[in-house]
Amino acid sequence: MPYFGTDPNKVVMGDYHIASGYLYTHAMNECLHNHPVPRTLAILSQCRVELSFSLNRFWFCLTGLKKDVYYDVYGLEAGDYLEIFDRFRILAESAVAENGYRADIFMVMEEDVKQMAVLFSADGVTACSPEELAGQIDALGQQVYERDLFCGDCRYRNVTALSPPLSGFAAIREGYLLTRRLNDLSFFRMDGGVITAERVEAQRSAADYQTVMEGCVRLCRALDEGDRTECRAALEDLFLKLLRGSYSVSLLRDTLSYCKHMLQVRCTARGLMDQVDLERLCDADRYLRIEECVQSLWQTLDTVGAAIERQGRFSRAVLNAVYYIRIHCAEDLSLPDIAAYAGVSPNYLSGIFRENTGFSVRDFITMVRIEKGKALLSGGARVAEAAEAVGFYDAKYFTRVFKKHTGVSPARYRAEAGG
Repeated sequence: MPYFGTDPNKVVMGDYHIASGYLYTHAMNECLHNHPVPRTLAILSQCRVELSFSLNRFWFCLTGLKKDVYYDVYGLEAGDYLEIFDRFRILAESAVAENGYRADIFMVMEEDVKQMAVLFSADGVTACSPEELAGQIDALGQQVYERDLFCGDCRYRNVTALSPPLSGFAAIREGYLLTRRLNDLSFFRMDGGVITAERVEAQRSAADYQTVMEGCVRLCRALDEGDRTECRAALEDLFLKLLRGSYSVSLLRDTLSYCKHMLQVRCTARGLMDQVDLERLCDADRYLRIEECVQSLWQTLDTVGAAIERQGRFSRAVLNAVYYIRIHCAEDLSLPDIAAYAGVSPNYLSGIFRENTGFSVRDFITMVRIEKGKALLSGGARVAEAAEAVGFYDAKYFTRVFKKHTGVSPARYRAEAGG
C-alpha cells in the first residue's frame, strides 16, 4: 500500500511512490462520489488500481477521528494528522490479513472528513466475524490516538462504523454513505465499540417529540423554582437519557431551540444577558458529543439559579412582565400593555409584581432605565444620547431622575466611569 504521510524519510521509492499514493487515494475516493459506474471504473483503470476485496460480498468500515476533533480540538494540521493516521493504517492492514480477510484501505478525503475506509471481504476461512474485525480495527485506532494524540484526554475516542454485507461496484458508495451517517451518531454515544445499524436500533429508545418536550418543561419548572439539584437532574435526564437514546439530531435541535428561548426570557429578566451568548450556547453544530451540551448548558442554568436565589422567585406573570420591561424599556410603557403581555389583569399584576420584586411596576421601569443609562454612559455615550436610548426624551428630566437614584449627575457618572 502507498504511504500517505509527509515524512520524506519514509518515501522509499521517491516521487513515483508519492504520486502512486495520491493516484490511489484519488481513484478510491472517486468511487465514493456520485459518478456513473462506467466513469469510476475508467478512473480505476487509468490509475491502475485493482481492487483486493471481492465485490461479490464485502463490508465497508469507516474509522478514525473527524476533522473537527483532530483540528479544532487538538490543533493538528492535516499533514501532522496523516503521520499518526498512517501508523494506524499499517496496524489495520496487519489485523485484516491475520484474520483471513482481503482489503483495500485508503483515506477518505472530503472537506470535513479525513477518515480511513477499510473495504474488506473474506479470503477463505476467517478467524473472526466482520464485526469482530471492525472491533479490532477500532481498538487499534484508539491505542494509536491515546499514545500519539490524546495525552490523557478522555473526552474523545476513535469511532468505527460498519455496514451490513454489500455486493456490487455501486455498493461502495452506498456503504460509504451509510457508515458516514452511522459515524455521525457517535455524537450521542462516543463510548467505544463498533456502530452498526442493528446496534443503533437495539439501543434506540421510544423517546419522541412529546416526551422530549415534557423533559424540557420539567427542566424549566425546576429552574423557575430555584431547585438547582432538580434542575441538574432534569438536564441530565433530558440529554443523557431521552435525547441520547433517541439518536435524533432533529430532536436535539428542537431541544436546544427550546432552551434558547427559555434562557433568553430568564437571562433577560434577571439582567444576565451580557454574560451569555445564547446563539453559540444553543448551536448544535458546535458540539462534538452530547455530554458537551450538558456541560455548557449547566454553566448558564447554574448562573440563572444563583440569580434566582439572590433576587427571589418570580411567578410566570411577573417573569414575563420583567422580560417585557427590559426588552421595551426605551419605549413608552404602560401597565395595561405590560399586563396584556404577561397574560393577567393590570390590577393583578400590580399586586403580585410588588410581592415578587419589592418594586412597583413604575419604579421597576425607572430602575431598569437607570441601569441601562449607566451602562451607556460608561461606554462613552453623551448624556442626551443615553437619555433618549432609555426612554427619557428630556435630558434634563433624565438628569434629575438619574441623580435622585444614583446620587450623582449623569455627566459626573460618565466622567468618573471613564466614559
